[in-house]
Amino acid sequence: MFDQLGAGEIVGKAVHSVSALGFCHVAASYLVVDGHLVPSPNRAPTVWDDDVSSLERRDAPLPGTRPAWRYALSIFGDSGELNGCLVLYAGTVPTPAQMIKLRATVQTTVSNAAEQTAEPDLQEHAHLLSSASASDIANRLRILAATVMQLETRTSIQNTLDSTLTATLGQMTSRNSLLAEVLSVVTGRPVCIEDGFGNISATAGTKPGRPYPRPSAADRSRTAQLWLASGLPVQEPRRLVALVLADRDVLGAICLLENGVPYTANDVFALQYGTRLLQVELSHRRSMAQLELKLGRDLVDELVSGMDEETAAVRAGALGYDITGPQHVIAAQWQPPRTGDSVVVALRRTLRELHAPALVSRRSDITLAVVTGEPLDAELFTVAARTLRSATGAVGIGGPSRDVAQLPRSFAEALRALQVRVHSVEPYGLTRYDQLGIYRILGMPGSETDLSSYVEEWLGALQSNDARRGSELVHTLAQYLDHGGNYDDTAYSLAIHRSTLRYRLKCIRQITGFELGDPETRLNLHVATRAWRLRYALKD
Repeated sequence: MFDQLGAGEIVGKAVHSVSALGFCHVAASYLVVDGHLVPSPNRAPTVWDDDVSSLERRDAPLPGTRPAWRYALSIFGDSGELNGCLVLYAGTVPTPAQMIKLRATVQTTVSNAAEQTAEPDLQEHAHLLSSASASDIANRLRILAATVMQLETRTSIQNTLDSTLTATLGQMTSRNSLLAEVLSVVTGRPVCIEDGFGNISATAGTKPGRPYPRPSAADRSRTAQLWLASGLPVQEPRRLVALVLADRDVLGAICLLENGVPYTANDVFALQYGTRLLQVELSHRRSMAQLELKLGRDLVDELVSGMDEETAAVRAGALGYDITGPQHVIAAQWQPPRTGDSVVVALRRTLRELHAPALVSRRSDITLAVVTGEPLDAELFTVAARTLRSATGAVGIGGPSRDVAQLPRSFAEALRALQVRVHSVEPYGLTRYDQLGIYRILGMPGSETDLSSYVEEWLGALQSNDARRGSELVHTLAQYLDHGGNYDDTAYSLAIHRSTLRYRLKCIRQITGFELGDPETRLNLHVATRAWRLRYALKD
């Protein structure tokens, strides 16, 4: 901003230029001092002073002047600062063309005055430059050239990495693979991109196989703490690591691998900028997954509870899912029970790998899926167990439904199949409803009373004995019949010795009076033990 002397010169020149126009003259002038307009030169107060101050630096006619014309014209510098104000007077109101000429004259005057005011400063600067030594100037030019080159290099890095956001993938399998490839080209180093669990999701410039050991949970936690403390990439064995964090949760990481050449500042810059791009991508994926999970969960709950087909089609279509045609329901449960949506995410990945479009949700500790097409087979459990890195789970699959109205039935069948699997000899694995055999008859609605009396008739004595003595004779009998009367297999499944099994079977014969070798008796006892298992499954 010009000092007071410079502002006074500008206002004075403006007064002279305006007076030369002829159609008006300057009645009063004001100069800015300490942010306030004061009369210039010093004079006694007039009726205009308050009017000028009230305008708050706006150009406007002053009140009570007609038929004559009085106008307050502010004088601004080239940088927009207020230097002063002129009160103009004319016998009649100027035409629009005269007003345009007035403002142009004032602006030209201000610009010329500003250049003249700046000339001494330029002369002084030139004098300082001439007094500096040639070596000092050369050194400063070298520093300036290096700075410009550094800025150009980093701008080029940014533009190259930014291109990965919109470029077509071509032969690349994912946006992460493209980012890794471009970052490797920019830095001349091998690059690995990890997910939030330390698994490598994309590589570039590396040989087949993992180029460094998979970090443990403790290693990942330590790296995250160092990253949070410094905000800079963390040096780990054989690599430089930058993390992608969201609310202190690690979403992923980019690793710049060693290649025998020390890391440069540009390498670090490229790594940090690439990480910011990866954060945009992973945060977007996470937000979309959370939204899809919430909307999908709400829809699955309503589908298995029963909803009209038209509404279902509209809501499913909004999620990109075709609800028309054959559908079936899957119910899955893993042990020990998982917190969060890990089983939901794993089942969604499994179905995507099997190319089975699905809506996946969770109800209590059971994961549900409404799946397009005919019921899947054992491959579903195999892929899910691999995805979860655990085979301690059970999956039940309901029968096919021709339309939305039949999905509640398929849901009930999936739960039945799941319960039977959980309480079977082999509680982990997959069971389809159409594979239940006699369990489908035993579980018919309205059969609970007959089923209870049937179990009491054939197993009542053994149940009473187990309750009184704390023994497991009913369970022993069920295992013996499930294994076709084979002593070795039954003893192994019960984790007891053959002699112990013989003793228990002797007790069963004595308590019930049944001959286990009789085919009809054996059939009834087998059905009764299956019904006994089913009763406990339904209670759970």
